[in-house]
Amino acid sequence: MRSEPASVEVARRVTRAWARYCRLPGDLVDAFLIVVSELCTNAVLHGRCDVFEVRGWMPAAGELRLEVHDRTPSEIPEPQQPGAGVESGRGLLLVDALVTEFGGSWGFTEDGTCAWCTIAVPGQGR
Repeated sequence: MRSEPASVEVARRVTRAWARYCRLPGDLVDAFLIVVSELCTNAVLHGRCDVFEVRGWMPAAGELRLEVHDRTPSEIPEPQQPGAGVESGRGLLLVDALVTEFGGSWGFTEDGTCAWCTIAVPGQGR
């Protein structure tokens, strides 16, 4: 996708359709879409390429994996605690809270070019 803000909404729409196809319950779809938005927004804001890539698949029964590649080697970002009144900087806190709440995991590749998360799909076994 082009590395521009409008692409984040496209990623959300495609991910929503995919998550429903994978039979995620509504509350999990909503949380997953926030995670997608935050990871894609980070790729747009901090990546130094003209494009980013979003990939999703089921590596095992009952598990979804999502990756956002921005092709920009970088230091591994950490969730921040921005001060009151600061309008941005909470994205990775949201990712951590939502993925953890649904029993998943998340992180970045060693070179920082890819953010990823995995979540369990209720009722589909592992």
